[in-house]
Amino acid sequence: MDGSAFFFGSSDWGNSITVDKPPLSLWLMGLSVRVFGFSPTAMLLPQVAMGVGTTLLIYLTLRHSVSAVAAFLASVVFCFTPIVTLMSRYNNPDPLMLFLMVAAAWFVVKGNTTGRGRWFIVTGGLLGLAFMTKQLQGLISLPALGMAYLLFSPASWKSRVRTSIFAGGALVVTGGSWMTIVDLIPAENRPFVGGSISDSVLELTFAYNGIGRVLGGAEAPKPMAIPSQYSTVDSDAGFLRLLNANYNQEASWLLFGTLLAAIVLITRWKKLPRTAGFRTLVVISVGWLITAFVLLSFMGDQLHTYYTAALAPPIALTVGVFTDEIIRNANERKVRLSGSAVALSMLLTSWLILGGLTGWPDWLPGATLILGILSLSALAVKPPTIKVDLVAACLLLVSVLCGPVITSVHNVAVTFSGSNPWSGVLTKNPSGISHMLDAMKTNQLKAGHDIAFGRDPDWQVTDALKATSTCRWAAATSAGQTAARLQLESNRPVMPIGGFAGIDPSPTLEEFKAKVSRGEICYFIQQEAIVAVQEPNSEGAAISKWVQANFSSERLGGTTVVALRQDRQK
Repeated sequence: MDGSAFFFGSSDWGNSITVDKPPLSLWLMGLSVRVFGFSPTAMLLPQVAMGVGTTLLIYLTLRHSVSAVAAFLASVVFCFTPIVTLMSRYNNPDPLMLFLMVAAAWFVVKGNTTGRGRWFIVTGGLLGLAFMTKQLQGLISLPALGMAYLLFSPASWKSRVRTSIFAGGALVVTGGSWMTIVDLIPAENRPFVGGSISDSVLELTFAYNGIGRVLGGAEAPKPMAIPSQYSTVDSDAGFLRLLNANYNQEASWLLFGTLLAAIVLITRWKKLPRTAGFRTLVVISVGWLITAFVLLSFMGDQLHTYYTAALAPPIALTVGVFTDEIIRNANERKVRLSGSAVALSMLLTSWLILGGLTGWPDWLPGATLILGILSLSALAVKPPTIKVDLVAACLLLVSVLCGPVITSVHNVAVTFSGSNPWSGVLTKNPSGISHMLDAMKTNQLKAGHDIAFGRDPDWQVTDALKATSTCRWAAATSAGQTAARLQLESNRPVMPIGGFAGIDPSPTLEEFKAKVSRGEICYFIQQEAIVAVQEPNSEGAAISKWVQANFSSERLGGTTVVALRQDRQK
C-alpha cells in the first residue's frame, strides 16, 4: 500500500491526482484490503458492515422511545430501500456516510433521554466524519439534530449553548483537519485535488461538491453532458422530481406516504407523548426528511441516482415513529383513518412505480394495489377481533413493501459496475436514466461508456505496461475509469489525465512535457472517444495533440499506444 496514495485518496498510486471526494471511506476499504488481500469481497466488506450496522442503529435509535414492533418495521424499511441494498455492495462512500449520520442521531436521542450533554459533542464529531466522507451531503441531518438537541435537552439553556459550541468544534476538527492539512501542503509535494480547478480541497468542498452542485445552472462540460435523447427538459427540479422515472426506484416507494405521515405527526404535536425521547425522535425524523426531500427535489441537475440514499434513514425513522403513534392510539377513529391515508398513498406510489417498469409481470401493480386496499378496508375501522387487525396489517405490509423488496432482491441478484449504478429494472420511459446508463454499459454511447465504466483493456496493452519498471507511471490516459482498469490489469500506476472525466486541469501541458522529459511516463494511451468530446482548449486535448505531433504511435490490439521515448520522437 502506498502511504501517500492512501492518505490523499489518490486515483493512481503514482499520486498525480486524487478522487473527487475526501478519502475516509477509501481508508476503510484500503485497510480491509490490507488485512484480507485484494479482492472484490475485501473491498466491499466494509460496505456490507456499514449497511448492516446502520440497519441496527435505526432499530436502536427508535427503541429508546417506541415499541419493538415499530422499531423493527423501520429497520426493515431501511434495509429494503433499494438504494441502500445497492450501495451496501458498491464501493461508494454513501454507506459510511449514512452510518455516521444515523449514529449521530442515536447519540442525540441518548443525550436527551439521559441528560448528558457530552453525547451531543460526540454527535458533532460524527457529523464531522460524515463531512469527511462526502462533504456537505454528510451534513443534511445537521439542522434536525441541532434543533432536537436545543429544544429537548433537559440541560439548562446556558449548558445547551456551551455544549453546542463544543459540538461545533468537534465537527470542525474531525471534518476539517484532513482538508486543512492537504491545502497547507505545497502543490508540488502532493497530488492535484481532483474535482477542483484551483487544486484546492476548499474549492472542491464549496464549489464542485457544494454550492455549485446544489444550485446548478452552469452548463455541464461536454464529456459529462447528457445526450439530448435522455434530456427532454431543461430541468426536472420540483416536488415530483423523485417520483419520475429517473429516481423513483431508488427510495421513493414510501416517500410521499412518509411525507404525509410527517404532516400528521406535526398536526398531532400537542397529543404526542411529552417525553424528551419521543419528541426528539419526531423532530429528527421529520426535520431530516423534509430537509433531504427539499434539497434533492430542487437542487441542480447534477443529481446522481444514488444521492437518494440520504432519504432512506429519515424515511425509516418517520415510519417507525408514525407506526408507534398508530399502535398506541389504534382505538381513535381519526388515527386509524390517518394511518389508512398514509398507507394508501404508499400503495398508490408503488402502483405507479411498478406500472412504469418493464421487468415485472403485468399483473403485479394491480394485484398489490387491490390487496392493499382490501387490507385497508379492514383496518380503517376497529375490527371485531384482534386477529382481523393482525392479518390485515400483515397483508398490507406485503402490499406496501412488495415493490422495494423485489427491487432490492434484484439489486443483490445481478452484477453492477460503473460510476453511477441504478436500482431495479429498465423503465418504460425510453428517456429515463436507466436507459442511458444501459446504453453506456453496452458501449452504445462510447464516450459515456469510457468515462462511466472504463474501456476494456487490450491484453497487448497490459502486457506492455507490465514490462515497464523505470517509469513512475507506466502510462497516461483519459479518463479515470479507464486508467483504473489498466492499473488493475497491469499492476502498474497509470495517470488519469484530467481526473475522473478528463476535464480537470491536471496535468497541464507544460507539466506533462516536463514529466515526459524526465522519463516519468512510459506510454501514452489514446482514447479517441473521449478526445472527440473534450473541449478543444482543455489540457487533455492539448496533451493529446502534442503527443500526436511529436511521437510515433502504434496499434496494440484495438488501442493506439505511443511510447514516450526519444527514439519514437518524430
